[in-house]
Amino acid sequence: MNPLNENNLTEQSLIEWLQAQGYEYVYGPAIAPGQPSAEREDFRGVVLKNRLLSGVRRFNPQLPAEQAEQVVDDIAGYHNADLVLGNKEMFTLLTEGAKKTWREKGEEKTEVVKLIDFTNVDANEFLIVNQFTIQGIENVCRLDGVVFVNGLPLGVLELKSPVREEATIGQAYRDIEYYKREIPRIFFYNQVLCLSDLTEARHGTISSSWERYSAWKGIESETDAPKGAAELEVLARGLFNKARLLDVIQNFTVFEADGDGDAVTYTKKSALYHQYYGVNKTIQSTVHSVLGERERKIGVFWHTQGSGKSLSMVFYVNKTKSISELKSPAYVFLNDREDLDDALFKTFSRTGYGTLAKRASSIKDLKDRLSHLGSELIFTTIQKFQEDPDANAVLSERENIIVLTDEAHRTQYSMLAGNVRQALPNASFLGVTGTPISRHNRNTMRVFGDVISAYKIGQAVKDKATVPIYYEGRLVPLHLADQFVDSKLDEILGEIIVDEKAKARKEWAVLEEVVGAPSRIDQISKDIVTHFNNRPIEGKAMVVTMSRPIAVAMYQAIKKISGTPECAVVISKMEDFPGQIQTEHDVKKLEKRFKKTNDPLRLVVVCDMWLTGFDVPSMHTMYLDKPLKNHGLMQAIARVNRVYKDKPGGLIVDYIGIAEHLKKALAIYDSDVQKEAMIPLDEVISEMRKLHGEISRYFTNIDFSGWRQKKGVELVNLFQSAMNEVISENGRLSDDRKMAYMGGVSKLSQLHALVMPAEAAMKIITDVQFFQSIREAINKQTVVPHIIFPEAKESAIRSLIQDAVQAEGVIDLFTKEGEEKKSISIFDSRFAEEIKKVKYQNLAIDTVRKMLDQEIKVRSRTNKARYETMLTLLTELIEKYENNVISSAEIIKHLLEIADEIKKLDEESEELGLSEEEIVFYDTLAADPDLKEAGIDIKEFVKELTKRIRRDLAIDWTNNETIKARIRQNVRLLLLQKGFVEQMQTERLIESIYQETVRVYREYLPVPA
Repeated sequence: MNPLNENNLTEQSLIEWLQAQGYEYVYGPAIAPGQPSAEREDFRGVVLKNRLLSGVRRFNPQLPAEQAEQVVDDIAGYHNADLVLGNKEMFTLLTEGAKKTWREKGEEKTEVVKLIDFTNVDANEFLIVNQFTIQGIENVCRLDGVVFVNGLPLGVLELKSPVREEATIGQAYRDIEYYKREIPRIFFYNQVLCLSDLTEARHGTISSSWERYSAWKGIESETDAPKGAAELEVLARGLFNKARLLDVIQNFTVFEADGDGDAVTYTKKSALYHQYYGVNKTIQSTVHSVLGERERKIGVFWHTQGSGKSLSMVFYVNKTKSISELKSPAYVFLNDREDLDDALFKTFSRTGYGTLAKRASSIKDLKDRLSHLGSELIFTTIQKFQEDPDANAVLSERENIIVLTDEAHRTQYSMLAGNVRQALPNASFLGVTGTPISRHNRNTMRVFGDVISAYKIGQAVKDKATVPIYYEGRLVPLHLADQFVDSKLDEILGEIIVDEKAKARKEWAVLEEVVGAPSRIDQISKDIVTHFNNRPIEGKAMVVTMSRPIAVAMYQAIKKISGTPECAVVISKMEDFPGQIQTEHDVKKLEKRFKKTNDPLRLVVVCDMWLTGFDVPSMHTMYLDKPLKNHGLMQAIARVNRVYKDKPGGLIVDYIGIAEHLKKALAIYDSDVQKEAMIPLDEVISEMRKLHGEISRYFTNIDFSGWRQKKGVELVNLFQSAMNEVISENGRLSDDRKMAYMGGVSKLSQLHALVMPAEAAMKIITDVQFFQSIREAINKQTVVPHIIFPEAKESAIRSLIQDAVQAEGVIDLFTKEGEEKKSISIFDSRFAEEIKKVKYQNLAIDTVRKMLDQEIKVRSRTNKARYETMLTLLTELIEKYENNVISSAEIIKHLLEIADEIKKLDEESEELGLSEEEIVFYDTLAADPDLKEAGIDIKEFVKELTKRIRRDLAIDWTNNETIKARIRQNVRLLLLQKGFVEQMQTERLIESIYQETVRVYREYLPVPA
């Protein structure tokens, strides 16, 4: 029966799914260097050059043979000191072709050499290779799966077993990060990175951090995955479908620039499943519209804010600009706000459209730009079609103009739609929105057509494309607001920024006076600083105020408070407030600082700026002191819904005291949007309390109240007893109970951080600190068998024990009160006596187990054969103890015996004077009865044996039959020289020595000369 491992469960399943789609399959060792069917010259090479050469000749028949070979050599030998820049350069060569110049008969010739045929998918060669061995900088690496297209390694898949609890996709992620450092060469060509344990599967790019790896859903559409299908199957049949893979590479992948001048860096981004399927549906509708169908209404593309809507528009342009039916369309992007227009323009400029993207300063300018026949991208505001006298004329009668209207839900679009239609009578119109469309808003559909693709708030949160948004009403000293909300305020709060004329109205002025009262601002400022400083979540926050003067007053009040984080006010015309705000008035510089996670600028006060089109993933809290409604509210609150590490959610803190107005704002949407847009913090509080109760039950027999006041031996005893309780079930050690506790405390910490510093969280803060301290102590002192991911250092949640108690200073099982802390060694005879006397036996057992585990693993790195039996024995002993087969006294005895054995082996190794690899052979051969009987000097035999074996070794030699046969023959000759002539005796020894050779030299890497 086949064992259940990653090879026959995960690898073989992947191979079969890809073969079913027409991929060729080759076993990696079969094409390794030195094999009859070798496809690489050496193990450092990662390109299958013959396959690439075949493709180059096939796609470029006009290219001379010599030039084709040079192109292949250049591609295969490519190098760059910067991994991402190298990947970017290679991406350009893959998608645009490699430029080749040469001289022929005195004439200079140039060809753009195609490496992939994107127009004819079947002309390309798709190959899946498993167990692909690469010689790294210091070690040999074996990749579980590599997808080659025309010999180029475009996909790397790190696979884990679904039946081994420690083999998670978190570990697969760590492996990929290690490979980037050890074998960077393959990642120059890489377009898709995958992590999977069969059940779960995630895809990302060379730039992806852990939280940016995503699941692929759907095969031919978002919703058509087979019921109950493993995620790896959906990924293999969805993303790795031949046509889809090439489509994603060519049209749905960008490098987004970040920075200026020499400091520019790039982030590689590929479409998530909802972007890919949504954009392609929109493109189909576009073709129908441009061809004169559907009254030139493409439809509405509604993808919730934070889910990549702007990038989706980039992907849309990437693909439509080369569709023949559209005849190189021109794109007009309409916004109703300068900041949104600026944000979208920047997105295109940063993703490769720096030359084509233009801004139209007027209707005349727009007309001039549309008179060209190129595929220009023109950005302008819709107000120009109302304000500019030239807007009444026909600007262009071209039929291949696509008008993309951002935030298309707003009412003025229906009013201005006639003007735009008149100016561009043959254009096709696409409505794009990130906020929900009101149930009563038929204007949007009337202008743009039906919804083509919807990616709603709930689905985005479920997919972890965004985080949920929570609402907390806090400090409500303002009671006048309601009367304005119910009467006049609705009239003056439009869908766009309130203009100066509206602000001058009596109702607004009265409300602004009340909201801006100095005593109220002082009270709110103090609460904001206290609230923010007590939120144990890494990141930034924004304060939203009613007007520029209030924003300045709020900034000044915040700055006066002791312990306040660095703060800045960001408003228009900052020069109007000289000496009243920070000295830096350059909004771009402030934006750059605020977006940097590690920059100390952590709090900004705004009025209208940065409420739309502003993306700061680490921002977790918005302090709202401005009445907002409908889409303006939805846009503002979405500033805190971006994914950042393990940020549990975004929080809206309402100071304006108009919770009912928020409900009214949400009431215009469907019920699912009402529930998902902002979740009351009370729901989190309820979940937090429930989980707090569950974790408290671990300590039913322990009184940990007042633990912060305990010191010395009293605190030590409390921690020891608490740890012992967590790791024990029915008197026995229980890894399952331990891991349930570890996971529970991690989840509670997230919920608690989200709620802090609300009263409900403050009430249990010392309990959470205690739980975290015990969790930390268990993690340090005992074996945690399953990998927990993300690791603490990658978490956005700050541990509360940083200002409480450091576990390593409290837990000391072996030092009595008044004594100096002992240097504990598992090999010390005094330690053996002390451990037997420890009161908390399960804690003692788990502590010794961890010490042994660490000692064995350190030694196993250089001598796996010698110590792997000890590791197996250690695991078996723990299982026997957990299952009540042996007593605590017996397991301690056995654990100490293992320690003694390690000590003896260390001493023997030192006395023998053999290398680590020689010791492995010595251990096996010293006990062999035939060698003993022959009176052979084992030490000298081993030295000669390893010398002969090493002569023939090469990378991945275990898959090379010639080398394997040569090693066996050399061992046979050595045995004959030592007097072994009896065949059965010789064959047995040869096989025994060969097995040890595999164990010692399996990962053999030649030492550089």
